[in-house]
Amino acid sequence: MDKNRFNVMFVFLRGDDGEKNSLREAGYQVLYLSDAKRISAFRFSVLFRLAKILKEHKVDVLHCHAHKTTVYGAVAGALAGTPVVLAHVHGLRRSRSVRRKLTNLLLFQKIDRIIGVANSVKEDVLKNNWFLSADKVSVLENSVDYGRFADVSISKADAKQKLGLPSDAFVLGTIARFGPYKGHNFLVSAFKKVKSEVPSAQLLLVGEGPFKQDIQQQAATAGIDQSVHFLGQRNDIPELLRAMDVFVLPSIGSEGMPRVLLEAMAAGIPCIGTGIGGTPEVLCDGDVGYLVPAKDADALAEAMITLANTPEQELKGLIERARARIRTHFSHDVVAKKLGSMYQAEIGHCCRKDKRLTSGA
Repeated sequence: MDKNRFNVMFVFLRGDDGEKNSLREAGYQVLYLSDAKRISAFRFSVLFRLAKILKEHKVDVLHCHAHKTTVYGAVAGALAGTPVVLAHVHGLRRSRSVRRKLTNLLLFQKIDRIIGVANSVKEDVLKNNWFLSADKVSVLENSVDYGRFADVSISKADAKQKLGLPSDAFVLGTIARFGPYKGHNFLVSAFKKVKSEVPSAQLLLVGEGPFKQDIQQQAATAGIDQSVHFLGQRNDIPELLRAMDVFVLPSIGSEGMPRVLLEAMAAGIPCIGTGIGGTPEVLCDGDVGYLVPAKDADALAEAMITLANTPEQELKGLIERARARIRTHFSHDVVAKKLGSMYQAEIGHCCRKDKRLTSGA
């Protein structure tokens, strides 16, 4: 954010003041509301501490991410007289239960604006909260550090070599938690077909999660386990992306605006995604990447095989269109300006309503 316009601080529901925090290391003020390892039941101590922080720091805009923080933020903001409280929704079906809908009926009365990370998320919020006016819900896309992924010094051949892969291997990959909505099982099923058509194909699966063992067993049963590489949790994502020839996001549900897809496109990798959540918006319905139906292993395999056989010049055009889209719509600078304008608009609205404002942010 523009430091001449905004003084930004970060407040976490829980955490340890002694633990490493990249935001603090970057020079921001970071506060924790509780040192508990987990917060399940509502804690009034957390609520009152947040209200105290909002008052003491004369906060003008409280930007809450996800439901639990929004509950605390809406109530604390009302207690502290905070002029603007925003709620940020990061995925689909966040209001699917009757209990959540009823909570939102009360909660959203204290929220000045609801932000979805994609148009599909906005539509989902409105569909599941019938009492909301459409003009109270906005879209702010996720963003990425474009240069971090676009300007990687290691060559593709060297990146493959570091992973023990031949330089001429056709490498497909995905980066995701092994959870129920990520579609790893469909990807592995599709890869079995790809392997029969493209013998040099290798599959990289980056991440951890409760379904990992099931996917490992699936690969072994299919007889392709020697070509499927489980790399675990990694902190060298730009280099791993560099090793891939195609990135695949086989999600089957709950995707809001998949940041890893933005990263892969910035890295210059042809991408395949499923028609879930914000993925079609990122891929322009297939103009800058391949879009296939969710839960369709055959369609995934066909797209992967097509990319394996696509002429290099045609791939370059696809990559450049994808990179241009990320640079102009989803880079940090672009989205930060949009967020700053959103803050200013809400502050201006509060001024017109004669709410209290201070010089903070």
